[in-house]
Amino acid sequence: MHALSLLLAPVLVSAAVVSSRHWRDDSRAAYFLDNNPAGSSVISLKIAEDGTLSYPVRISTGGKGLLALTAGMNGAPAAAGGADTLFTQDSVVVDGDYLFTVNAGSNTISMFSIDKADPSHPTLINTASTLGEFPSSVAYSSKLKTACVINGGAVAGVSCFSVDHSKGLKPQGGLRSIAIGQTTPPVGPPGTVSDIVFNPSETALFVSIKGAPPTPGSIYVYPVIDGYVSTTPVVSKPATLLVDFSLNFLGSDNKAVITDPAYGASLVDISSKFYVTVSKQIVVAGEKAICWAAYSDRFNSIVLLDGGSSNVTLVDPKSGDITGVAVLDTAGKGALDAKLDRTFMYILRGAPFVTVLSDMGLTHGKTPTELQSFDLSSLGNRAGFQGMAIYPAN
Repeated sequence: MHALSLLLAPVLVSAAVVSSRHWRDDSRAAYFLDNNPAGSSVISLKIAEDGTLSYPVRISTGGKGLLALTAGMNGAPAAAGGADTLFTQDSVVVDGDYLFTVNAGSNTISMFSIDKADPSHPTLINTASTLGEFPSSVAYSSKLKTACVINGGAVAGVSCFSVDHSKGLKPQGGLRSIAIGQTTPPVGPPGTVSDIVFNPSETALFVSIKGAPPTPGSIYVYPVIDGYVSTTPVVSKPATLLVDFSLNFLGSDNKAVITDPAYGASLVDISSKFYVTVSKQIVVAGEKAICWAAYSDRFNSIVLLDGGSSNVTLVDPKSGDITGVAVLDTAGKGALDAKLDRTFMYILRGAPFVTVLSDMGLTHGKTPTELQSFDLSSLGNRAGFQGMAIYPAN
């Protein structure tokens, strides 16, 4: 294994100031969630043609947030305060002209429409009860016109909804209960729900649930039958999935990467019957909290994000070998949720920043280079910032 390291110098841009070098382009936007107990909002950022960010806008989700509790050390009580307040990936999802997000304190899901002429101002269509407690991650299938959410509180499980542009969300069946023995809010990260996502063919819905070592984590798969998400899951519990977090498919239905802050990540194989097995553990030396990932088909690379450090680890999706390490500016602290757009990567940081990387160097065996660290401090308390999504979605 040969790892490249590059210290990336930050370019700080205030949320209140727009640089004159931004090229005019109103057709793209980035979004993240402010999971705020006083009232949640989606925050949009304009994406310029050169990839840089500007013009933050708040849009109410129509619901309230709730902060998960981090387990105390050495007998200390659990408390809120971590950079990741939902313990999940995919708390905000964009597909087509729709945006979906969760309201963990209201136990609802929100659906927005996005105007392609003005994507920075999505319009709330409606909210709907998730039939459980502490919804934290959402998935959408355009093929099925179905959105699904995972609840991770005392009433845990999957709820799905039919999606209509004018009528919004309508419940599709009842709660598909999952016994995880949690509270509302949940205490973790171990033992909490992690991610929910449809496979690329949209023939099954996948849910990852963290283990609480020595108990391994689990993957619940709900096949799609006659156009509907089934109520009976296929459950896999690979012994080496310890605190399994995000789940990202690698361009096909039978390959995925699952992050795990216990050691780094795992490449997994998925059978035609939806059973999940680990094909390779990716051990990242010195990692602290690799919980999020992104996959680039264009650059044939997996990106692992560490909430406890400024390292972004690059992995070959076929071999699982580490191919490079990009070291972000340390002022931004850890690297959390991220999304790829064209040749750029947008990373929500542990400090109030979004870091923008150019991935062009990956085609020449180099690490990404930093274009911008967009300062979010003018938006107030960073505590509930969560998720990352891009319009138009790739």
